[in-house]
Amino acid sequence: MRLEAAEKKLIEALVVLLLNARGKIVSIKATSLAKIAGLGENHGAILKAARLLQKLSTYKFVRIAPDRRGNKTYRYVVKADDELWKLVRKDPEKAREVLMKIISK
Repeated sequence: MRLEAAEKKLIEALVVLLLNARGKIVSIKATSLAKIAGLGENHGAILKAARLLQKLSTYKFVRIAPDRRGNKTYRYVVKADDELWKLVRKDPEKAREVLMKIISK
């Protein structure tokens, strides 16, 4: 399965977001990831970002944070001791390749 340009932009945005993180935890929502990737706020772009984050959560690269407010949006969290964080900090190119392989499955 070929990756779409939107999925490549989302992966690139996720890697850049983790590279530029100043703290030890990065909190991500599908809406914010779509905006960072430059895809805008349309529903299709947000759904692609949500699917990407959901797939990464099934492979334990990101965690779903518990949300106490009861709304239907999910917040995904990457911590400094997670595998994805370490991989991005060590070798961003390899991290992109790994993420693209996971998404193309």
